[in-house]
Amino acid sequence: MTDTPGWIFADEAAIEWQPMGEGIAMKVLGVADGRMFAMFRFDAGYVGGSHDHADAEFTYVLSGDIVSNGVTMLAGHSYAAEAGTTHSEFRSENGATLVSVFAAPGA
Repeated sequence: MTDTPGWIFADEAAIEWQPMGEGIAMKVLGVADGRMFAMFRFDAGYVGGSHDHADAEFTYVLSGDIVSNGVTMLAGHSYAAEAGTTHSEFRSENGATLVSVFAAPGA
């Protein structure tokens, strides 16, 4: 990739999936100004725990299905969660791949 000061370029195919727990893996595509751009892969049957959003989060479903706070989402669907909201339900019946932008850990 080209080295351009202030820019981060990534080739998703060259980045390994990093396991994050049972049924979930992540690829970090870039981090800048306290925000992270990442891909997530959820196995069929994945169920995530409830958590609060200290900062805004933006998610786009690339493939599969997820249920987020009672809303079934398929490829092409997205959500934006404002800071201070609670993610009370997150699961995938058939598996899913999505991209998200959120506050980088420790930012």
